[in-house]
Amino acid sequence: MASLPLRYLQVTINLPSNAQLNQMFAQYMRELLPIFEEKPWPGWKLFLSATRKPGQDPSSEGHTPDVQQYLHIWRVRDYNSLPYIMEYFDDDQIYRQLDGMVLREVQDFVGALQYNPQSTNPNFELPTRTKYYLHTTFDVVVDSEALSQFETFMIDTIENPNSQMAKEYGFTFVQGSYAQTGLLRRYFHVWATPSSLPSAQDAVTWLAQQTAVKNAMNPTIKDNPQWALWEPIHYLATD
Repeated sequence: MASLPLRYLQVTINLPSNAQLNQMFAQYMRELLPIFEEKPWPGWKLFLSATRKPGQDPSSEGHTPDVQQYLHIWRVRDYNSLPYIMEYFDDDQIYRQLDGMVLREVQDFVGALQYNPQSTNPNFELPTRTKYYLHTTFDVVVDSEALSQFETFMIDTIENPNSQMAKEYGFTFVQGSYAQTGLLRRYFHVWATPSSLPSAQDAVTWLAQQTAVKNAMNPTIKDNPQWALWEPIHYLATD
């Protein structure tokens, strides 16, 4: 039997920049997450969770909006399960309290790219010493040849421990996907680093200057690629 395509739901959430409110949000997430283990959800798992602090974590925007931002990447086996889950949580008091805090939420279903680590290794785990995630968004062209060369370059870069991304900038590739809803022809990449002071802008600039990457980027899109640094958040951490 052929394996199902690897899919994710990428969610970005904005909350007011209020310490007490964000502590409550984390507490509600801690209470909700075990439900995904207790209920027979068809393959939903929170793969990555991170947050960005106002005025602290850099991005291609040049500043962080005056909101606390969260990034949740869920591994999803079946997109058709989303209405069932949303219907269930509509009646859940904790979820309703959490949802009432949200200023803005964007959800994108994304499919795994061929060089996505979980695609080749289902047991792939995120590096435990991660201090930051670098999330990049590439708006790409329609040209299949250019995209093929882009993917070949990415595979070579990811697999080479002496690549510029690894050796010079200290980043390890942890997730790669493409948009299936929302704005299409978008590639999302997530890199991890144990560095407390990562050179994110230099790393993204280097990537964008490589011929295979440059030829795959849509030149009509302003601010391409986009990037942001995120700090890991572990809702169920015991220490």
